[in-house]
Amino acid sequence: MPDALDLGVTGIEAALGDHICGLFSNQLQRDQILLPFLEAGLAAGDKCICVVDGTDPKEVLAALQTRVDAAEFAANKQLEVIRAPDMYLRSGGFSAGEVISSWKAAMSDVMYDGRFDVVRAVETWSRRDVVPDMDELMMLESQMNQFLPLFPQVVVCLYDIDRFGSGIIVNLLKTHPRMLIGGMLVENPYYTSPDELLNRAERGGSETADAEINEAAKWYFDETTGSN
Repeated sequence: MPDALDLGVTGIEAALGDHICGLFSNQLQRDQILLPFLEAGLAAGDKCICVVDGTDPKEVLAALQTRVDAAEFAANKQLEVIRAPDMYLRSGGFSAGEVISSWKAAMSDVMYDGRFDVVRAVETWSRRDVVPDMDELMMLESQMNQFLPLFPQVVVCLYDIDRFGSGIIVNLLKTHPRMLIGGMLVENPYYTSPDELLNRAERGGSETADAEINEAAKWYFDETTGSN
């Protein structure tokens, strides 16, 4: 089992257990990450799961088909492209706990299958097919950090910043240890563990918290623009 995995994006390597966040403003930007990520995983023999919000899975398969034999990979179940509602709204509503249970079940099925040593998953969030409660969504992203070490996997979360708004960036920094910024994989100094995040929420807001939010937002802006 490899120690590092090629993300397919400008030579970036990830480690098993990574929970990575990236932002996009249009489908082209999304696909510049999503398609190479899946292509690299399929070439490596990994199980690849893609959950798409606001896009028909057939469109993703068609775009990927220009790079690899996506139809064959889908037929042998190495590749799964899933509509977001089918993954996130199985009970009719969005629940962090239910989504985590769905992911655990999917990973258990892969491990039981025995054909794949590593799972690569990419989720796209656009607030089109699924419009989650923001508190539940951030709870999901936080709890993913407890779930990831249970299986040999890497998860990349892609957010449509135009649809969510720049206000979500600080919450994404709190819940993702690593960020894709400007074609680089950056260690996030503002990541907060699930337990610490819960403790902060129970204590409520404060001037100190406001200062941390401003500092995190400035850090992200500086990393994005190369100002630091």
